[in-house]
Amino acid sequence: MTFSSTDDLKKWTEDNGYTTELLCDADRSVAMAYGAAESADQEKATRVSVLVGPDGKVVKTYNVDDAPSHPDAVLADIG
Repeated sequence: MTFSSTDDLKKWTEDNGYTTELLCDADRSVAMAYGAAESADQEKATRVSVLVGPDGKVVKTYNVDDAPSHPDAVLADIG
């Protein structure tokens, strides 16, 4: 996944019928904080997901190697 601009994200959400607003991480600061980028120069994001608990704290970070089975792993952890 490449890092998208605000305009690209807006167009993508409109084209795909999403009604929620997506956040843009143009400076990659969030990606670096969560391990999806090692530097602000990284062109593509590393595929990770973050499980956040009801208290707002990170419960677990996943390196996503197999996207189709990934939801099952998360559901097992929250189940």
